[in-house]
Amino acid sequence: MRTKDTTDPLTQRLRRLAQTSPALASTARMYEVVLPLLRDADLDVAFIHFTPRQIQEKLQQGIPLLMDVELDIDVASARELMLKLADALAGFGKKSSGFPFRLLWTRPVADDHAEALKIKTAVEENILDAGHLLSLIAAGEHDAVSAAAAGRGLDAGLVHALARNTLKPALRTWYRQLVPLANEVDWQSAVCFVCGAPAMLAELQGNGQARHLRCGMCGSDWQVRRLQCAQCGNEDHRTLQNFMKDGEEDRMRIEACDDCRVYIKVIASFSPTPFEELAVADLETLHLDHAAQDLGYSRPSAFPARTVPAHRDSTDG
Repeated sequence: MRTKDTTDPLTQRLRRLAQTSPALASTARMYEVVLPLLRDADLDVAFIHFTPRQIQEKLQQGIPLLMDVELDIDVASARELMLKLADALAGFGKKSSGFPFRLLWTRPVADDHAEALKIKTAVEENILDAGHLLSLIAAGEHDAVSAAAAGRGLDAGLVHALARNTLKPALRTWYRQLVPLANEVDWQSAVCFVCGAPAMLAELQGNGQARHLRCGMCGSDWQVRRLQCAQCGNEDHRTLQNFMKDGEEDRMRIEACDDCRVYIKVIASFSPTPFEELAVADLETLHLDHAAQDLGYSRPSAFPARTVPAHRDSTDG
């Protein structure tokens, strides 16, 4: 973990957020600890071999690239990252009344500090198998993650959040490997074309304000049509809604579909938001989530669960 650098753009953005939005200051301070761990992580993952033709065929069938692919992750490096995250969160929780690491994933519990310590101990003592958890998360088997946590007396929501975040650096590596081979494929969907996670938000990029969706798991970026619901394909302007707060019209808004009742947050961004700052952009627009959900809309859904991939022990080579 690198020493905090006040000139670091990520640190600067989080500190500005803490100053301008006092209600989010605690979250911003926690992100200042956790996000650099994810940015700097170097998980040992195996290269995935695809030809450009294989990639085109898979995407043309509407299947994300990592779907039904054996994802080879070194357990030791993944376990180390999960322990670092749990340790950081436990330390942060000790300084304040809980931490909102789960954010939109799950409800908070009474004592997050104690829960993080219990999870850290379970991973250290191999009561909780970090490699197996990542396999379940990668496969979209979220109920199985909850069951594994509950069966060991651990908070399912926090285990799920830790496992999801631990997987992110590996997904980012695979994205960098695969995206150069997929540039010419048209992907009009609200789920990521690489990992199948639901889009975190949309960006209006460049002078032409082209609409791009961004994945919060692997950081992928794909252009979609402006006047269409990415979740269901609805193009009827009478059932496509836009909501924004006074004074934010040029910077952020909600786009929602009355047919499928799904919304996406849209921000203006001349250039793509760096991967490590996507979580900050999501936090900065949290009030839009509250507004959309109060109106009965929900975020895009993930691609259906896939075959559980394998994981690798360091001793396997």
